[in-house]
Amino acid sequence: MASNTDKKGLLALRVSQLDSSELDNEILQIIKAQLSNVFKFLKSDFLPRFEPELNTIIRLLIWKYSVLSNDATLGQQMLNLKYRNASNFSPLHTRQRWLFGAVLVGLKWVQERSTELSALTRETAFSWVIGFLNMAEKLLKVASLVNFLIFLRNGKYQFLFERLLGIRATFTKPQSVRQVSFEFMTRELLWHGFSEFLFFVLPLINYRRIQNFFQKKLHTPSSSNPSSRSLNMYKECAICGEWPTMPREVGCAHVFCYYCIKSNMMADSTYSCPSCSYKPNGMKSIQQVTVEIS
Repeated sequence: MASNTDKKGLLALRVSQLDSSELDNEILQIIKAQLSNVFKFLKSDFLPRFEPELNTIIRLLIWKYSVLSNDATLGQQMLNLKYRNASNFSPLHTRQRWLFGAVLVGLKWVQERSTELSALTRETAFSWVIGFLNMAEKLLKVASLVNFLIFLRNGKYQFLFERLLGIRATFTKPQSVRQVSFEFMTRELLWHGFSEFLFFVLPLINYRRIQNFFQKKLHTPSSSNPSSRSLNMYKECAICGEWPTMPREVGCAHVFCYYCIKSNMMADSTYSCPSCSYKPNGMKSIQQVTVEIS
């Protein structure tokens, strides 16, 4: 029999119990998907017709190799959990294992076949049984909801059948006191503060002015006399190097795209031509390019 300290260490967390049930559902769905692939070449109505029976066989096999053998579902085994008696944390009795299987396998089959069973017994003396089962199913859903709300509060019995059978999900070994590390949180806060600082600073930096400054320092100025403009200058924007879109000039020999010269002059009031260092006289100096044919 476990001591009080060991019992406290064996208590399963709510999140662990919820995760184990989700894993059980995912395992069942994966097996059903594989089974569907096996029967996909048979008649199209075969699998839907016998789906409740196939699901029952799957649940029976899962129960046999999980709760019946190890006192734990497959999801619980992945998370280092197992079922124990709620009173003294002893292993499950054989009766509890078989009742667990009856709930997991038998009641699920009755629930999935309830519509067909109701149709078969509608005109017989057993029709009242189906009516009773339908009423019991509705009451069971209400009771399961109430039980789950209680579980969220005290974390003891996730499912109603666990409360009725007197079993509880526990850790396989007593858990030691968890050491909380703030290293990850500190690193996240540091990078979050740094990113917030960058988001505040970056819009204040005029990148175009910095780029234009270095361009003037690195390029050797060429002639700025408009009369020395060659035919090739009409084919290349002095800023982007592409064919000028809506070509414009600012008083020097070079040609620009309208967007290139307009955006640069709006970003940098001291902007000058990157090729000849000619400084235009404000936005009014941006003029449409005229080609003089002699």
